[in-house]
Amino acid sequence: MAAGQAKTNGTRGTAWLIVFLLFLAQMLNYFDKTVVGVAAASIMAELHLTPERYGLVASAFFSLYALTGLLVAFVAAPRFRPRSIMAVLLLVWSLAQLPVVLSASFTTLIVGRVILGMGEGPGTPTSINACHEWFAPADRNMPTALTLFGSQVGSLLAAPILSYIIAGFGWRAAFLACSAAGGVILILWLLLSADGPEAARREASAPDGSGIRQRDLWSDPTIIGNFVAGFAAYWVVGFTVAWLPLFVRSRLGLGLVASGWVLSGIYLVQAVLLLLVAFASQRMLKAGATSRMARGIVMASCLLASAAAFVAAAMVGDAFLAVMLVTIGTALPLVIFTLGAAMLSEVTPAGHRNRLVTIIFSVVTLSAIPSPLVTGRLVQGDRGWDQAFLVLAIVALAGGLISWATLRPERSIRRFAAPAA
Repeated sequence: MAAGQAKTNGTRGTAWLIVFLLFLAQMLNYFDKTVVGVAAASIMAELHLTPERYGLVASAFFSLYALTGLLVAFVAAPRFRPRSIMAVLLLVWSLAQLPVVLSASFTTLIVGRVILGMGEGPGTPTSINACHEWFAPADRNMPTALTLFGSQVGSLLAAPILSYIIAGFGWRAAFLACSAAGGVILILWLLLSADGPEAARREASAPDGSGIRQRDLWSDPTIIGNFVAGFAAYWVVGFTVAWLPLFVRSRLGLGLVASGWVLSGIYLVQAVLLLLVAFASQRMLKAGATSRMARGIVMASCLLASAAAFVAAAMVGDAFLAVMLVTIGTALPLVIFTLGAAMLSEVTPAGHRNRLVTIIFSVVTLSAIPSPLVTGRLVQGDRGWDQAFLVLAIVALAGGLISWATLRPERSIRRFAAPAA
């Protein structure tokens, strides 16, 4: 939101304080996601898990991820502000880690990850909605990018920090640390957060969407394109969370702590790429570029480039080059969540916005369920990693081509404005 608008119910400083708190929440979100991947070798050794059974543990996190996102979209989002929903989610994140600490087993891991996934499913869309309450549509790229940048910083810090905790105190201690961090962030959120100005959620100049039918909303090409792009991107996220740490260790032949530092470097590259692309997109918008060009084409190009990187990673023999290509391949799809969220907020009438963003960002996570399972089956073969990369490339290629053809936000804005007029 512009400075004058933000001061309706608070200062511009308050708006950026909210972004910082949401940044911390997203950082915790990725700590929670990453802890199983970082501890995978220790967990598999102690509980005697095969790669396929470990893949089941990793997928369990996403089993009800979308369901709770939809429940929030249809039940909570229309009745409660994002600030209240976020407080409940943070509480669940913190408590869900404790069963594994108290009684570690294959079953407890599955149950704990399912509960955690239920709590974290609505986390990203709720954070986006809370962020967008404070910023006008044209100014949402960077606040959204900084909010989601917390995920990158979380993964950046998680690898070395959790590796040291696991090496010194055991893998259960890593789960306990995630729980404690969730409690601290919850307290900060309760003490410092605030609801955004009503004008940011329902701009007076924008139609509220009361004359738009749901079938017209969900048949819009731009909304469909965002859904497809998000589905492809989350397939890559599922691989990144579950298998990237093991790929780095196996391909480079490193120990736990050393691989943690390598992962930290990988996540740093991902974070820098995310911010650079988001910044470039916003500069393009400020320079007069259309949203299709500055957001839609950029999103599609990132998926296509990711596909190319995975194909190259499957073909090269050098281990370090393969790791660098996989770094690029896993980094570029993350742009979808930043630019896609801003595009959806731009085109969706205010009366439908919170629900639609929450639904899309919840349902696309379903692709993270088969992704670790498929990878777990493939990596047991002689050229397992190469085959897994080719599957990732196919998914990213399909998402990129469909996005290129469908993401036309200006056309969607005119389409939704007609019923209101």
